[in-house]
Amino acid sequence: MGYSKDKIRNVAIVGSGGSGKTSLVEAILFNSKLTTRLGRVEDGNTVSDFNSDEISRISSVYSSLLSFDSNGIKINIIDTPGYFDFIGETIAAIHIADAVIFVFDSFAPIDATFELLWESCNKPKVIFVNKLDKEDTNFSGTIEHLKEFNNSIAPVFFPNATGANLSKTFSLITDSVPDEFSNYKEKFIEAVASADDAMIEKYLDGKEITKNELLAGLKKGIISKTVIPVLCGSATKNIGCDSIVNFIKEFLPEAFVTEESSKPSALVFKSVIEPRTGNLSFLKIYSGKITQGLDIKNITRLTSERLGTFCTLLGKKRTDMSEAQAGDIIAAVKLKGTQTNDILGDEETAGKIKNIDFPEPNIDMAVYPKSKGEEEKVASALQAMMREDPTIKTFYNTETKEMILSGLGALHVEVSVNRVKERFGINVEFKPPKVAYRETIKGTKDVQGKYKRQTGGRGQYGDCWIKVEPMERGKGFEFINAIREGRIPRNYIPSVEKGVKEAMVQGVISGYPVTDMRVTLYDGSYHEVDSSDMAFKIAGSMALKKGVMESKPCILEPIVELEVIIPDDYMGAVMGDLNARRGRVMGMERFGKKQKVIATAPLSEVSGYATDLRSITKGAGNFKMKFAHYEEAPSTVSQPLITAYQKQQETGR
Repeated sequence: MGYSKDKIRNVAIVGSGGSGKTSLVEAILFNSKLTTRLGRVEDGNTVSDFNSDEISRISSVYSSLLSFDSNGIKINIIDTPGYFDFIGETIAAIHIADAVIFVFDSFAPIDATFELLWESCNKPKVIFVNKLDKEDTNFSGTIEHLKEFNNSIAPVFFPNATGANLSKTFSLITDSVPDEFSNYKEKFIEAVASADDAMIEKYLDGKEITKNELLAGLKKGIISKTVIPVLCGSATKNIGCDSIVNFIKEFLPEAFVTEESSKPSALVFKSVIEPRTGNLSFLKIYSGKITQGLDIKNITRLTSERLGTFCTLLGKKRTDMSEAQAGDIIAAVKLKGTQTNDILGDEETAGKIKNIDFPEPNIDMAVYPKSKGEEEKVASALQAMMREDPTIKTFYNTETKEMILSGLGALHVEVSVNRVKERFGINVEFKPPKVAYRETIKGTKDVQGKYKRQTGGRGQYGDCWIKVEPMERGKGFEFINAIREGRIPRNYIPSVEKGVKEAMVQGVISGYPVTDMRVTLYDGSYHEVDSSDMAFKIAGSMALKKGVMESKPCILEPIVELEVIIPDDYMGAVMGDLNARRGRVMGMERFGKKQKVIATAPLSEVSGYATDLRSITKGAGNFKMKFAHYEEAPSTVSQPLITAYQKQQETGR
């Protein structure tokens, strides 16, 4: 029959990198008797970090589903990565979860990743303060630090000690409270009472609030998001972790569904492309019932899918299922055309499901196969990666003739490339992408292009006069036929234009396409016998090259617009960095608690900006980038390009 929604708890475990999320999951599984020993991230033997990338990096790269039964309640836990490069997986987990446990390192400050995840989460929250077994940790100081961040925070558990003396935790609800924590008890009761009108009135009147009232009030406060409870302990020492599952079952909300409908609908929040073992599509069911052999429509792609085998997961361990109810999370095997963020179901029910708002990639790298002839294989593999991970974009740049892979950071791109190698057996390397420069002219010139060749038989003859002149930036190209009195026969005019265009594509001074120029064909001559389309095409090409060389040619570089969002503390450093990149600040405005800087900069200067900005702002800055326009490049940029092209023309390489 599957589990009904009131018997399901969907919980995402999130937090900054290194906070101990995976270790907490290990403790939960061990205490639930699902494992016989506590795995260690450092040893590469945890249930949720089973991928080779995660084992080698000693940190989570992908989200993992861990589902198990606890006395008739199905717990679906999603362990997530904590580093920004893989934040797409975490955002997806938050989106489909019904509550989120934030793991916080008691020895660390509130960093940019924690803050970003917190702001993006509108679900009921719980905080687990971890690593209290470290020396010099201060639980009270940590709580004050967190309360400055959010005043709704209320400790429910507290440690008997910190450092080496930590051995257990106490509950403010069920246990007697030592004198040093009596103030927390009072604040806890006040926080819980505030979520209920009748209880707060009773509290203000000085009447005693019973244990059952506290329990009910705590659950109400969590679900209404007016109370953020704090648990605590040490995940690696399995201290304070034995009560977490019961806390999840008793206080966190049941599974959310869109409606009580018999029609099935679901969202694909994660995909795993596995050429050898079969693709996995992770589904959150929002209505109806999923059964084997069910035909279901993919609303996003207007296709149909048949659900064959599907399962529940405990890390990489699969358990097949015959059916699943609304609210549950499952993994479907070998769906044909379905991708991450696709919605399945009929129009009525599926239309009530919200898509995941994934962040856009902000770093580009060019990908090259290490073996010749594998370009198509690389392109196909990268397309598969994009179907799996919406924070990856890939495309072929026809101008620079490079396959481009875009991601959330250098590490994200590197892991994606490693995935291509591991799953598809293709060795690739990546480099900074080439910049698509342009050539143009600043002057006006009348020039002749004449091609005459005599080889004993029929010769070749084409003669044209053109006027080249600059156009407004961004206008592209215009060809005007101003031939009069048949100076060039009408049938040869297209050949002249074709020659001009081909020469523009090839470039003249640096090998980059010529743009923003008007070419007027106004005179020429022809030969009754020797003239041909080829001859006039060559003449047009010759005229164009000569005209560009004699019309003050220059190189244009692409300029991008940046929207950089940063805390005030980093404003000076970011502005200085933008100036060093030849950036121009166009404006600033307040963006919540931060500043938004709008600037333009040459594309060549912002390669790797995502990594640099993260370093400058300690992860607190982020940005968007889009193409703006082309501008004339300074000589320090253009001259090396011209010199390199001339050398290439002379040597042929």
